[in-house]
Amino acid sequence: MKTTSMVKPITLLQALQRLESLRAIEYRSIARVEATKVFRGVNIEILHAAAEKAIRDAELEMRDGWQKLVGMVMKEEGKVGVVSVGWSGDFIRSCLHASLERVRAAEQDSDWANRVDLPLIDVRANNIIGGDEGKMDRYWRAATSDDKSQILTAEDKLRVMKDILGMDVVEGSRPLVVYVGDSTTDLECLLHADVGICLRDEAASMTWEQRELQEILDQAGIDCRWVGNMDEGDLEMPPLRSIDGGVYHSQTWWARDFDEISQSLLFRELKSMSQTARQTQQ
Repeated sequence: MKTTSMVKPITLLQALQRLESLRAIEYRSIARVEATKVFRGVNIEILHAAAEKAIRDAELEMRDGWQKLVGMVMKEEGKVGVVSVGWSGDFIRSCLHASLERVRAAEQDSDWANRVDLPLIDVRANNIIGGDEGKMDRYWRAATSDDKSQILTAEDKLRVMKDILGMDVVEGSRPLVVYVGDSTTDLECLLHADVGICLRDEAASMTWEQRELQEILDQAGIDCRWVGNMDEGDLEMPPLRSIDGGVYHSQTWWARDFDEISQSLLFRELKSMSQTARQTQQ
């Protein structure tokens, strides 16, 4: 018997259109979840306790080196943001707090961990209101005709990233923008940032979203190299390229964890340039 496999996107434009088409499905899913009132009575204290338990019992593990990378950026007075399609922002903040406290207690990378100022991490995500109705809050509250008020798709993440930066990420004078992501909802941000880095597990352990993101980049002809192979010539930002009617960077990178990113030439050079700038100002 002949079977037919699921048709995969052939071009970047087709991939982006398919990802955006999932918005309606997500809206229906949210409506069904709210109808069950499964989040009735959920509050921030419950979410905080759940996050602490998840980190303590290793039900949820943060990728290696996140606190060092964030500490390095904050030391150089850079801005750090988290953009998520998940639920909820309060749970993400609590996970960051629990993970950081665990690292500090174990004195692992404690110097860098102590540089992390959690309130300065700009977390943008949907939230769970809970209460008697068990509602799910909407992060994006700007009035729009098409009611794109939640963070559900790759397009939403790009809009929020631009909001965090307060400017168009591909035009004008602004700091270097580095975006790290591991799913198809990160696609637009990865291609619009100056440096887009895909987090990937080993080939045999890659999640389906990591694999799908890799396939989309491959099919679009967008180079994706390991950050450990970055050289001096790569520090000159690749030119913007027109792909399927859109304007994107044609070079992306991949890493297994945040340690590989912080050890890459990119962050070594950023540290060097920052030190030079401070000496010049003195």
